[in-house]
Amino acid sequence: MFVGRKNELAALKENFQKSGIPVVVLYGREGIGKTTLIREFAKETACVYYLGRELSKQEQLMSLDVTMKEVDDRVEKGEKLCLVLDEFDLMHKGYKDFFGEFGERLEKSAWNEHVMIVLASSSVQWIENQMVDEMGAFAARISSFMKLKEFTFLEMVNRFPESSTEECITIYSILGGVPGYLDYWDPKKTVRENVISLILERNGAFRKEANRFLKTGLRELPFYNTILTVLAEDEPRLNYLYNRTGFSRAKISVYIKNLIQMDVAEKYFSYEPKKKDCVLKGLYGISDSFMHFWYKFVFPNQSQLEFTDASTFYDTYIKEELSEYVCQTFEKVCKEFLALMNQYGKLGAHYDLPVTFYGRDGRIPIVAESENGKLLVGTCKWSVEPMNRDEFTRFVQTTEQIGQEADHYYLFSKEGFTNELSIMAKGMDNIELIDLDSL
Repeated sequence: MFVGRKNELAALKENFQKSGIPVVVLYGREGIGKTTLIREFAKETACVYYLGRELSKQEQLMSLDVTMKEVDDRVEKGEKLCLVLDEFDLMHKGYKDFFGEFGERLEKSAWNEHVMIVLASSSVQWIENQMVDEMGAFAARISSFMKLKEFTFLEMVNRFPESSTEECITIYSILGGVPGYLDYWDPKKTVRENVISLILERNGAFRKEANRFLKTGLRELPFYNTILTVLAEDEPRLNYLYNRTGFSRAKISVYIKNLIQMDVAEKYFSYEPKKKDCVLKGLYGISDSFMHFWYKFVFPNQSQLEFTDASTFYDTYIKEELSEYVCQTFEKVCKEFLALMNQYGKLGAHYDLPVTFYGRDGRIPIVAESENGKLLVGTCKWSVEPMNRDEFTRFVQTTEQIGQEADHYYLFSKEGFTNELSIMAKGMDNIELIDLDSL
């Protein structure tokens, strides 16, 4: 099922109308939906598709020539079309002259005004760090770069129309917004059943996925496994990483930089109030939901997983802690909700994108500042208990470290709110109570 990607599809169509021979570089991690997007584009636009493989130059040319001849024949008939070279980085590996020779073929061709070229690749690090240098003069032909990212929660929800909001947030916390992962999730099964069959069982689709994915772009896996295991403990400070791993700060910085480039890790940037000395800096975490889930629950307990059945493992190591883990994703979903409300002018003022404040005296999950200095803050509760007035009071106390009183409070709670808190909020015009039905 094709969902989302409306902007990306529109961008491909826009490039197709450009003059000359537009070249679009379409890239993103494996399973992110590049080929699916191309297939959707091909429903309205004539396309010729070629899948790159690691071959010798001679074999690659023999295979590619068949595709090139098809393009030539169709151009000769006056047809306008798109040539897709998928995983083109693999062609370059065994055919180092590819870009130079391909550029020469374009110069001699009659493709001008008739052909758009899409170069697709899953090799994110190579695209962002080496491709332009290795392309040489051909790089000047590139008219557009398009990086496909994970689905937002709103896009992901459309994949599971029969699932509840609570179920969708839980799925999102385990697999993230990677379409290739979401395809495996069976909405007719429970979360427990899916996790066991996909991740914990020996023949599960994702039992070896973390290791396989890291190997696509990294070496020295023992060090990366260590870094990710510590990051999954959700103690984000660099100092904690340094003390826990024993690695030098320089080495940690290099490893995290590589993980960030693979969209596995991220550096947290806190909201910065005028009172800057209250902000914690040098914070890192795992941005990829599946990798976070794996290194938090499975990898540290892999010996036990090998020695017990998957069901017992889930009940022992995942079941009780899952709710707290999902809360982090709930915060992400709530930020997305506020950003969407802001986009449509539903917040009473125009705010910057909501971020998190990491303070020395506590963390504020959601902070946004308007153009005229108004402050919106929010907190999120993912629990079987409704949010109560005491929790709101403690949250207000936490916000005091910013040094500025909040103008608006947005409270998000999976199980809603106690009567006491609801009555209090009704008497105030700056508190919004939002449960799952309102998202």
